[in-house]
Amino acid sequence: MKNLREQLIDRIKTLQILPTLDNVAEKLLVILDDKNSSFHDLNNVIKYDQAISSKVISIANSAYYSRGVEIFSLQRAMITIGYEEVKNIVTCLLFVENILKELKLRSDLLLELWKHSVYVACAARVLAGRIFSEDPQKVFTVALLHDIGKIILYMAVGDYSELVQDTVGKGKSLNKVEMARFGTNHEELGYILSVKWRFPEEFSQVIRCHHEGAVPEKYQPLLRMVRAADRFTTASIHHNADPETFILLKEREGIMKEMRKIMNFFQLDGHETD
Repeated sequence: MKNLREQLIDRIKTLQILPTLDNVAEKLLVILDDKNSSFHDLNNVIKYDQAISSKVISIANSAYYSRGVEIFSLQRAMITIGYEEVKNIVTCLLFVENILKELKLRSDLLLELWKHSVYVACAARVLAGRIFSEDPQKVFTVALLHDIGKIILYMAVGDYSELVQDTVGKGKSLNKVEMARFGTNHEELGYILSVKWRFPEEFSQVIRCHHEGAVPEKYQPLLRMVRAADRFTTASIHHNADPETFILLKEREGIMKEMRKIMNFFQLDGHETD
């Protein structure tokens, strides 16, 4: 009989799509139904969704489209694939997600994960814009995807949300608690999924090590930004003396304003963002 780690990895092997937040899906359906909608309209919704962004990045990096050149930003991925083809892909993903009921998470859990991922992405993009070491859109995309491994655990483990809340509330390391219970953690699961879906190697390494661990030197600037943004959103950087900490604390008001704007856009303004 397979242990829990093997079962979770097997789940990844058969996984074709991730769940999409209902509010995001509704926005996409309106755009797909509008003959006057544009590339800009579609990009402005997809860029906030882990599920569809991950698949578009994956498809753009397939041998058919990439021709050996890694594609990092969602916008470049959409240009590479083509607007009409992206619309077809989005339509198929929304249809498949609707009929694969086993992928459905409780809406409150999906919203919780979505909010954290978008918050980290916004903070990381601001940081990239101040440091000038990486393309802000590239940083935004990998930050949005950094926690995709958690989705596997939310889908497969009934009390995972309670485990997260208890661990964070006690100031423990979620990675270590996951490893002790499951024999793996959301970093490793996210890494395996990112490799399966042909993410750029840089993205896969950051997903694998965004809490702890080292990456090759050429990937370190990207990792530092995502790691700093992740800590910022969980209020765990205030006693950290890294330059990224000071930048994010200084930009906190602007980051929160951007988050409120996004929540309003998806008609989630009744939910707290912090």
